[in-house]
Amino acid sequence: LVQTEKDIQQLVLKLQQQKEICFDTETTGIDANEAELVGMSFSFTPHEAYYVPCPANKNETLSILNHFNVLFNQPTITWIGQNIKYDMLVLKWYDIELKGNIYDTMLAHYVIEPEGKRSMDLLSTQYLQYEPVHIEELIGKKGKTQGTMRDVEVEKIKDYAAEDADITLQLKQTLHPLLKEKEVEKVFYEVENPLVKVLTDMEFEGVKIDENFLKDYSKVLDTDAKQAEENVYKAAEVRFNLA
Repeated sequence: LVQTEKDIQQLVLKLQQQKEICFDTETTGIDANEAELVGMSFSFTPHEAYYVPCPANKNETLSILNHFNVLFNQPTITWIGQNIKYDMLVLKWYDIELKGNIYDTMLAHYVIEPEGKRSMDLLSTQYLQYEPVHIEELIGKKGKTQGTMRDVEVEKIKDYAAEDADITLQLKQTLHPLLKEKEVEKVFYEVENPLVKVLTDMEFEGVKIDENFLKDYSKVLDTDAKQAEENVYKAAEVRFNLA
């Protein structure tokens, strides 16, 4: 757990010496454009990780992040993450961008094994034979009564968040040789991975929606769909549940 200004400064100095750092954020929700930063975890050695909590007060959090700016702006560091686009999008709302290269373990697994699910918990069980702490153990099951990470005591978040960064680092080390083995290095490095920063920018900017046009067009489509349905019944010479 890294909380004091002195400890944060020492951590930043230590992280600046690394070529690769696994990075993960804890937030108040799953929508990166709405969520608040609760904390950040860093790992560069298997079975070791650091967790930096961020308070609810945005100005205090910005003050903490200010210590890490020199690190985030360092172009020589490769940032490893599981669906790192989410973490990058969260940071953009605090005016921070990762200047170095990125390495997304979720995308690495996607090009290695395109079919199936690829959550960190599942990948950890599959490749590391280790089942991590589930978030539901901290904030409860999905539903109206589910809390947020802001409600959880820091000692519990520390263990959960640090584990996330550590496991993702180990997944990178496990999946990386498979890129070459499966002959998918080119598609990972030249297609999928570079798109992460582009998509992050797109999601941050958003798109302008012409609501009135879409509402009018929805009525046209509804009429067309009903006509198409009637054509089916006519051809079949019987009415049935087309759905």
